[in-house]
Amino acid sequence: MEKRVVLVSAAVAVLGAAAAVLGFVAEGTKSKAFVEFDGQRCVYRRTPALVFGVVAALLALALATAASGCFGRGAPASGRRRATAFKLSTVAWVLVVVAVVMFLYGAAMNRGGTRGLSTSRRGRFYRRTYYYGCAVLRNGIFSTASILSAAAAACAVAAYVYLHQMDGPAPPGPFAAPGVAMGQPQWAQPYPPPPYPPPMGYPAPPPYGGYGAKQPAGTA
Repeated sequence: MEKRVVLVSAAVAVLGAAAAVLGFVAEGTKSKAFVEFDGQRCVYRRTPALVFGVVAALLALALATAASGCFGRGAPASGRRRATAFKLSTVAWVLVVVAVVMFLYGAAMNRGGTRGLSTSRRGRFYRRTYYYGCAVLRNGIFSTASILSAAAAACAVAAYVYLHQMDGPAPPGPFAAPGVAMGQPQWAQPYPPPPYPPPMGYPAPPPYGGYGAKQPAGTA
């Protein structure tokens, strides 16, 4: 494996791990956001989850950009291998987008300040009954985003490594032999046809006088 492939894969893995760790840290600090209800509005304090969520979102975006930005540069993969890498890269991008949205939503809920009351239904059988309360970020937002970031990093690394792997040599055919080029016949070539026998010689015809009528005596 090339050194460049190892470096890019390691960088993407580090970014994914960092985003996941920050997401879990933000999950542990988000519960301190809500303070009290002052009679009219809900009071929230700013928690470290705001910073952790934003940084984790930026790292997730950097993860996808670093992986996808290096695709196709001198990659020796064939068409099928390239198509598989493209599918893995698409999955990584989808996971990163979902994780970034969840990170930013969780960070926005931990920005502090005051907000109005929110309405919620009491139950599925009481469709017209609502109650008012202070909105609190649900558990698992940052944790889910962290898991998605780790999965996106794994898909990005797999796509990058799979794309830059060299195709193995084709297996030899059943009639291949050492020192014989593929595609050549493995049987002996036919010998050239023997030359035709030389034409047989015939005796020259006798002179005309030998076969014609004899001349009369005394006329020669």
